[in-house]
Order: sequence, then structure tokens, then C-alpha cells
Amino acid sequence: MFSRIHREDSSDNFDMQLIGNFLSFASRGDRVGLNQMLREGTSPNVQDYDKRTALHLAASEGHASIVELLLQYKADVNLEDRWQRTPLTDARLYGHRDICRILEVNGGKDSINDHPMTVRHEQDSNEVNIDISELNFQYSSIIEQGLYGESEKVKWRGTWVVKTVIKRHIYHPVKMVLSAKDNTLLRELRHPNILQFLGSIVHGEEMILITEYLSKGNLGDILAKKVRLDLPTALRYALDIARGMNYLHEHKPLPIVHNHLDLRNLLQDEGGHLKIGEYWVQMLYERIHPNQDSCQINDNSGIICPSSNDTKKDIHAFGFILYQMLEGNYFTSTKSGSIHLKSVDFEAKFHLSRCPARIQQLIEHCTSKDPSIRPVFSGVIDVLEEVSSCLGKAGCPVC
Repeated sequence: MFSRIHREDSSDNFDMQLIGNFLSFASRGDRVGLNQMLREGTSPNVQDYDKRTALHLAASEGHASIVELLLQYKADVNLEDRWQRTPLTDARLYGHRDICRILEVNGGKDSINDHPMTVRHEQDSNEVNIDISELNFQYSSIIEQGLYGESEKVKWRGTWVVKTVIKRHIYHPVKMVLSAKDNTLLRELRHPNILQFLGSIVHGEEMILITEYLSKGNLGDILAKKVRLDLPTALRYALDIARGMNYLHEHKPLPIVHNHLDLRNLLQDEGGHLKIGEYWVQMLYERIHPNQDSCQINDNSGIICPSSNDTKKDIHAFGFILYQMLEGNYFTSTKSGSIHLKSVDFEAKFHLSRCPARIQQLIEHCTSKDPSIRPVFSGVIDVLEEVSSCLGKAGCPVC
């Protein structure tokens, strides 16, 4: 018998895509976009699947002006998310003292300080198990969302979500077997640039994953229509990817490595930003190598294989993706999803003078045959933000 997700949805009357756009503005510190939506009547208290509000996200990211704007529109300062955390709890957790003071003056309370911490019991982990009877297949449709598994758009509790059936065995490029059963870590991961995991259903030797639905397609679709992107758009998308990947790589105690970053698992939300999908493959599958039965599974971080925690592979894939966005040169992917990005065969050739020298250098470093030359994503973000801030300025030193 399957267990259900026990959470109240106080946002039933709102389109979840609209909510996603609203929360994205708050998370990114976009005061103009957020203010426009508030003026048009969007409630400041709308919540996402995890009951997080715009105030939670602004407090977490350190956007004091957004916090003040939301309070002007009478945002509830003490709404708790699924983890019983208030905006003040998040602001204190991330060290944003100025925001702590703003929230405290407006009656904000720290839920962790006000209530003793409780130990999560085993039965609590059932929260991510969804009852299959809750899925409504009326008007459902097959969609393409990533490389692994068959995805279908269905309704869950009145909201469009994506149901993906992942098989017991996949090849990437070595054989991998579905083995992880504890999805507690997946439910705890949340960032504006990673696809939101909602729950799962174990069905025989398969697993059904339920994730948020993004209606704007993937980066592959975008490039198929436009061939190449203008520089500001490419840099904006690149920042989305880099920020999401940096969040995964900074996970403690061990990084969450994607290992198969691809145009097709980079999905666009309603606000025009990208979210990373399929980051869970390394957490749910165990690699089987020809000369060994399997790899060790770690309960906290997923799979421990000789190469599974190699963050430089993700940097390498990112470099190719950025190159494709700017230059429009495509690389083919196999049916099983293994993209052909061979260092020995690739040499970045920049045909368009519009590509700044700093970005050319970044791509060359990311795709270097020598992994030691490849940067980390925090460094990638610094370069992208610096170049983005200089666009259109005369005598830009980074261009």
C-alpha cells in the first residue's frame, strides 16, 4: 500500500506555472518583475509544492529590497514551509543579518529557535511516496523531458506534473542498475535552477518519479528553432545552468554530480529561465563495471564509484553546451542518451566575432583535455556575471 504526501495546498486557485514565475522573480531579486505581478493581483503568500513563499526565497538569497516590497504588500511573515521553517529561519540560516532585522521588526519569528528541533523518524520519509491513485490521466500526454525514462504529463491534485517511469537497467555508457530506494535527499534539494522533485512510486522493478511540469520545452528545442542564441540570452542561460550545477556540486558531505548534462534535460520555465533535470540518476542507480559486480552505495550521497564524484566531467559538458548556444554546432546523442563529447575530437573554433574573448577563454578552459585546467562552477559564475554586467558598455575590459 502506498503512502500519500501529507501537505495542504493553499494555492489551489492559482496556476502553478504562474506561481513558479512569481517565486523565480523573488529568488533572483527581480524587483520590477515581482512588483508588476503584485500590482496585477498575485498574492504575496502563494506557495510552491514545498509550501515555500516568495518571502522564504528572498530571505534565503539575501534580497533585502524584495523582502521589503513583499512586506509592503502584506506578505505573511510567519508562514512555514514543509520543513516548518519561516522566512526568518532561512535568513538566519544563511547569515543575512539585515534581513533578519527587517523581519523581526515586522513580527517575524524563527521557528527553529521557537520550537525544539525534532528528530526525523523513519515514517516521515514516506512523505515523498505518492499514491498512484492520485494521478489523473485524463487529458494526459507524452512529453520529452530528458534522456532516461518515459515521461508523461498528468494531473496530481489538480496540478500538471510529470510522471517519468525509469527502468531497472540503463546504459550510461556502462550498465547501471536501479538500486537506491531512499529518496529523502531528493526531496530536500531545492534551487531555482533545478527541476523540483515531488515524490516517487516504486512499481515492481521500475520507479515512477513525479516532478514539476515545465511547458516551455528544453534547450535542445530552443536551439533547433534558433540555431544559435544571441549573446545576452546565451549568457543568461549559461548562468542558470552554472548556478544550478554549483548548488549540486556544493552539496555536503559529497557533491551531487550530474554526469550526463545534456540539451534535453535543461528545461525552460515560464519565466524563461533554465532548470536542470535528471540530476537524480547518479543518486538512484548503481554502476556495474565489467570487472566488478557493483559499486558501493552510500546512504547519504548516493553512489560512490571511481568516477561518479568527478565534478570536472560536468564542467566539460557545460563548456560544450555553452559553445553550442553561441556557435550553433551540434553534437549527436545516442538513443540511450550518451552524448558524444570527446575531448580528443573537439577543438573550439569561434566563427563569430561577437563572442567575447573572455567567454572564448572560458569555453576553452571548460573543455580542456587536461581536467586540472577546468574551473569550478563558482568560478564560471564569476566570469559569466562579469561579462554580463559589461555588455553594451564601451571599452569593456572583459570583452
